[in-house]
Amino acid sequence: MSHDAISSWVDKAKIPAAPVVSQSAVKVVRREVQSRGNVIMEIAEKIRPFLQKMFEGVRDENGMLLQSAHIRGIALNMAQGIIKEQENKK
Repeated sequence: MSHDAISSWVDKAKIPAAPVVSQSAVKVVRREVQSRGNVIMEIAEKIRPFLQKMFEGVRDENGMLLQSAHIRGIALNMAQGIIKEQENKK
């Protein structure tokens, strides 16, 4: 009687073998690397709203209000500078 109890406990304690996985079932997940230009654009779009507020009502050397295109260019130049600094640190 005790032998039956021990054998049932041993059977329950056995770890089942890992299932065999075929090569077609394996998926490799890779982090997508963004191009340098896309990263610059992403950073510039995050900087631009702050620059827009900062340059609100500011006039250029000709007395014209600063255009949105100029502000976007400033944001792009700043983003490019940030990326260059990060690359130089590596």
